[in-house]
Amino acid sequence: MLPAAFLPLETLPSWPAVPEPTLVELLTVTLFVPFAIAAVVVALVMGPAWRGKAE
Repeated sequence: MLPAAFLPLETLPSWPAVPEPTLVELLTVTLFVPFAIAAVVVALVMGPAWRGKAE
């Protein structure tokens, strides 16, 4: 990750103002999307083993 010194802290002149992200937007990016990706990977990796135990 970039150190905080490299992140711009103000909007550039003549650019539109950036809206503050809502709690739902932050949770979606930081929790829901990674959880969904991890669930798909777990299902693909563990699925054959789970299917084999059921038969």
